[in-house]
Amino acid sequence: MSAQRPPAPRLLDPFRVLDPAQRSRHLAAYERHLEQRDGALDLPARRLSRREAHLEELARKPVRWHGDFDAEGFNALFGGGKGSAPDMRTAWLVAAAEANEGESYGVELELRRFAQRHPDGRGAEVAYLHLLLQEHYHTRLLEVLCRTCGLDVRLQTPGLSQRAVIHFMMWLPERLRWILVLCGEVVGCVVFEILREKSSLFAAQPEVEERLRSLLGEIYHDEILHVAWLRARLHPRAIRVAHRIAPLVAAGVMREVPQFHALGCSRREFVFRLRRGLEIPPELDWLDRESSRS
Repeated sequence: MSAQRPPAPRLLDPFRVLDPAQRSRHLAAYERHLEQRDGALDLPARRLSRREAHLEELARKPVRWHGDFDAEGFNALFGGGKGSAPDMRTAWLVAAAEANEGESYGVELELRRFAQRHPDGRGAEVAYLHLLLQEHYHTRLLEVLCRTCGLDVRLQTPGLSQRAVIHFMMWLPERLRWILVLCGEVVGCVVFEILREKSSLFAAQPEVEERLRSLLGEIYHDEILHVAWLRARLHPRAIRVAHRIAPLVAAGVMREVPQFHALGCSRREFVFRLRRGLEIPPELDWLDRESSRS
């Protein structure tokens, strides 16, 4: 008797245009999910109560790679240094440390703007405010990830060209800016999906590998929900434009973080994953089963 095949993964097509009823259902479900996942929101302190409690729990139960890590090789590449990584684990860690660099910078600018316009949080779009604060926590989770690998790293400000692009995006008309935000979130999902898969590089120490997978899984969980929220929020025409330019955004990521090439992830692989669809975590059962694009 042949073994049964595992069920096919549920996929989210990030560029599928939803009908009005689907859009309303997804937006309502997302808002309910935020209440359960994030807890109370404190904008001046930039805190989400349940996220803060989780970080405290991680600090109480640290996991750390035992053995030497090539800190010199990491520091030579982190922040845009040229050259090849001395080994695959170093390439992985550089890619992970830089995965949220540009987004973190943009979120910082946006949070400052929010604080000026809505000092007490009133009048702000709550779901978007949660999204921004979640990205703030992603930066802190990636710092935990670096410590887990044996390096204490403070994530850096991106280079001049990346900062210029982010400032340019901040001043675009809303209808154009949200297209680029959707593209960035979709490509971010692919980035964290690849990093989670490649955390097997740390399989020699299973507790470390499991912690890395867990941290990256948390970030991926948020990122795919950001995609679902934006897809439900944007006009169909904007989604079609995003579908066309997402490969260009992926190419930009590959250029900014060349360590993905060292991990065996080409631009073609990125585009394939964009077209295939994003795997939906099992706990997000309110997202529809959707076939990927052909």
